[in-house]
Amino acid sequence: MKVLIIPEDPTHDQYVLKPVVERIFQEIGRKVRIDVLGDPHLRGVDQALDRETITTIIDDNPMIDIFLLIVDLDCNRYHNRERADAREQEHRGRLLTCLAVQEVEVWLLALHSGQIGGAWAEVRADCDPKERYSDPFLDALGSDGPGKGRKKAMRALPGNWSRLVGLCPEIKDLQERLAEWSRSRFD
Repeated sequence: MKVLIIPEDPTHDQYVLKPVVERIFQEIGRKVRIDVLGDPHLRGVDQALDRETITTIIDDNPMIDIFLLIVDLDCNRYHNRERADAREQEHRGRLLTCLAVQEVEVWLLALHSGQIGGAWAEVRADCDPKERYSDPFLDALGSDGPGKGRKKAMRALPGNWSRLVGLCPEIKDLQERLAEWSRSRFD
């Protein structure tokens, strides 16, 4: 099975998204090849949620079994949920969407929730947690590696999967939807 993750910007997001999606498929017992879209190199949620852009990506990659459009919710101030839902409906059966609450960096922070400044509910509710929580955490961890420290921070994933899905229920929802999609296609 071939999976293509469509992030709003792969530059840093790939270091969070790919290991999470790999683990989801491990959890549901499916062997997959996962790639993160790099061409075209999307730059921002507006481009990632654009109808024509998504249609072109899907049309240009007929060998992909499932596309995962994973973008930030950003407190839904730009109607990301509605736009993502529309893209999923337009490409039913080929595209699943997931909105990270509020940004994909929160998933990274969930793995280290005991080491960040602030109550977890505040982190999840903050419309801009990257600036307030993630950037300072990554600077303290050492942001000199790939993804400005994101790859290093995600090394905590194997021992903290339960924590991650418990603190970020949208990941558990994506896992359940992918399991259902996979059963309907391959069982």
